[in-house]
Amino acid sequence: MNRLFPVIALACLFVLAACGSKASAAATTSPTPDRGTAFRNGTSGQLVQINGQTLILTGAAGDTVVAIGSTTTFTKTSVAALADVVPGTCIVATGAKDATGALTAMSVRLSPKAATGCGAGGFGQGPGASPRPAVSPRPGASPRPTPTAQVPMAFVAGEVTAASGTSVTVLTVSNGSQAITVPTTASITTSASVTAADLRTGECVRATGAKDAAGTVQATSIAITPAGPSGSCATGFGGGRGPGRGGAAPTGAAAGA
Repeated sequence: MNRLFPVIALACLFVLAACGSKASAAATTSPTPDRGTAFRNGTSGQLVQINGQTLILTGAAGDTVVAIGSTTTFTKTSVAALADVVPGTCIVATGAKDATGALTAMSVRLSPKAATGCGAGGFGQGPGASPRPAVSPRPGASPRPTPTAQVPMAFVAGEVTAASGTSVTVLTVSNGSQAITVPTTASITTSASVTAADLRTGECVRATGAKDAAGTVQATSIAITPAGPSGSCATGFGGGRGPGRGGAAPTGAAAGA
């Protein structure tokens, strides 16, 4: 009987060691809170609270604090209509061209004319800009084939000089005047510089700026867009960013201006 005591004692030691390991593992795997929908040098999400110079954005991963100041710039994108396409307005129209080269817009982004005129809305060269150098393909590289089911996209950017119904004439930077068609089904938005007073809870916000040690984004610029149809901000920008929503032109888009 005495021989069993060392065996029992050794078994107890193994049990205690196993329990201690489990407790230690549980203590070291506690979750850390996520901080909003972050990206490099900023964050994005839906604006849920405004506390003076502090904003609270919420995203799929949690909340993020954004600090604004006297030097923070604000741009707001709003839903517009065909009637807002008027002479003197800057326009970036994205769509498909037919066999004659005429563009029918699927999305349109409007903005006020600046003192320097209308550039190419970030899609091309603005007034006084140096031409972009031609990019040579890599030696031996084959050109990418265009999928047969994909319609090549193009854009026209410049100043609206005439508008009658769905027919719009645009003075482009590089190709002179160009007529386009803006159907009533096109998605039309307008962007303008605003102030912090134009912030509203429920809107989608993209804040650009560095994070401090506490994780607060010190915003140098704020971009505001309306929430999507469901009232949410899928990527911080009303269900996504694309042409006409403040986004970039599609990859491989052909420049029409």
